[in-house]
Amino acid sequence: MRATRTTLAILLVLLTPAGSPAWADSTNRERQEGFALYEAGRYAEAVSRLDVVLEHHPNDVEALVRRGNSYLRLDRPTKAMGDFDRLVHRDPLNPSGHSDRGIALTMLSRYDEAEAEFARSIRLWANPLNGSSRLTPRIHAQVQEAKSVAYAGLAQVHHRTGRDQEALAEYDQAIAIFGTDPNTYIGRGDVHRKLGDFAEALVDLDEAIRLGPSYSRAYASRGRLLEDMEQEGRAMADYDQAIAVDPQYAFAYSLRGGLKSRLGRNEEALADFETVGRLLPGDAVAHKDLGGVLVRLGRYPQAVVELDKSIAIDPKQSKAYQNRGAAYNSLARYDEAVADLDRAIKLDPKNAGAHSNAGLAYFMIGQYDRAIEDLSEAVKLAPKNAVVHFNRGNVFAKLGLKDQALADYQAAGDLNPKLVAAYGGSQRLYEEMARNAMAIRDQTPIRDASHDVDAYLERGRKRQAESDWTGAIAEYDRAVAADPRRAEVYIARGWSRLCADVDGAEIDAHAYLNLKGWGDPASSYMALLGALGARRAGREPEAYKFLEEALAKLPRQDAWPKAALLYLNGDLSDRDFLAKAGNDVQKAEVHTILALDLIRKDKPDDARVHLEWVADHSVDRSIAADLARATLARLPRSDQVARKP
Repeated sequence: MRATRTTLAILLVLLTPAGSPAWADSTNRERQEGFALYEAGRYAEAVSRLDVVLEHHPNDVEALVRRGNSYLRLDRPTKAMGDFDRLVHRDPLNPSGHSDRGIALTMLSRYDEAEAEFARSIRLWANPLNGSSRLTPRIHAQVQEAKSVAYAGLAQVHHRTGRDQEALAEYDQAIAIFGTDPNTYIGRGDVHRKLGDFAEALVDLDEAIRLGPSYSRAYASRGRLLEDMEQEGRAMADYDQAIAVDPQYAFAYSLRGGLKSRLGRNEEALADFETVGRLLPGDAVAHKDLGGVLVRLGRYPQAVVELDKSIAIDPKQSKAYQNRGAAYNSLARYDEAVADLDRAIKLDPKNAGAHSNAGLAYFMIGQYDRAIEDLSEAVKLAPKNAVVHFNRGNVFAKLGLKDQALADYQAAGDLNPKLVAAYGGSQRLYEEMARNAMAIRDQTPIRDASHDVDAYLERGRKRQAESDWTGAIAEYDRAVAADPRRAEVYIARGWSRLCADVDGAEIDAHAYLNLKGWGDPASSYMALLGALGARRAGREPEAYKFLEEALAKLPRQDAWPKAALLYLNGDLSDRDFLAKAGNDVQKAEVHTILALDLIRKDKPDDARVHLEWVADHSVDRSIAADLARATLARLPRSDQVARKP
């Protein structure tokens, strides 16, 4: 769903009670510049100008609409909600205000509330006064577009919640009201594609591109559809066009990289996935895809590095464990392969690739019955996949089970003639595999890593107590490798990384939140860690994403450290932030966060005052004390004072 429409900002003023204030020259200049920046798509700059306007004139409706919509475009829906709440409070009968609020709620995945807002907007549009025939043709067109937005928003909510037939009905209504918005055709086309109505989907997506030839999302959606229709050449052309239209559109690079990899063009796919990684440095799927193509290219150590990052960010990805297990298999690290592939299967029991790779790993450690069990499950799950038949055939051959091996080779050859033909046919392949029997090792139990994790944690905490942050991180790295689902390891490593002033704190925050969710007592602090880590690395949008999600999802909205989250989100002044602290522990956290912010703004002398307060008060019950002391120790070094913007 497109977050905003420029015309809505104009429309809302026209439909709201009039009353223009007498603008001071300076404020009027900021207003004009803010509006111009908004129209030019320079949303962050627009926000800074509109902040000034709304500080002096908080009821300027046009400024509120544009700032709220700017926040949506910057992927900060919680901030946008504040502006839209003010709009709706000021004029509860304004339908466009409710539509904009519904868009923000949809972005926050608060679908029940979003549905209610869109439904309310539709009811308000039914009022004849909101669609008066006395309007000029231009304003009438804007009214029709705004009505259409409400129906399309409701359709998007239905689509996201699996109610696709209802979504189609709402999209039909939106198009009947205003039939020239490309976004509505994209949305309806995506629903038709999901339902398997490829012909209808293609008609919609063709129309979306005709109406909006500069809409990169339209080309991406049509490319996915064309892949489903097995028209890879046309799909590739659409992905190319999506990227040409918007060179920063990470999703298009991801789609194109996946198609190239499936076509065997892995070097080209690698370049696309590397681009995705640069555009989305904290995205688990981006690291997973990059690791997967590195596995296919035989670059196994590099693949493991990328897949480690993916799993640290999101430990619930079956495909990431599958790909890393495949890499470990190829590196002859079979125990680790088995552990990863078992995790992949536990997360997704229907992952045929994980079962197939697990079967090969179990074979290599001598657990032949388990190997055949997993390989047979892979064949059951993906009977038309030549590779799973090929892998099971190879294991049958190694075990001297000729009839079974030849049957699998025959099935693989029927599905993909080139696969078996490359080895000289089924008989030659069997002879080759059977010649090199692979009863390699005695059966040995897979080691339980839990004791290792406890030992690594203990050694890491000892290093922390000695302020040896590099040593602590190394111990926690070993703990994560031994068991990536031990959530407390990510707390320890993440804060150690921040104290050491190295990258990765935000990755540990992602990992913890994906494991524990937002109801855990430590989640608010891990969101704080993620925001500080991302901001330290110069990734402001990622920092705001942590803050947005935390402020929207934390169950205790009044609990500490909400004030810290609000401050970092720009909703609390320095003075008010400090006033919120109720004890010395909280004051230490405030002073430390203020200092980090000042260092980022290249104000080391001001930062030192805050850091010395923490050091002088000897607050030992908070990580803030360690972080303050570590930062203070680095402060005299000029190369540490200059931070990334």
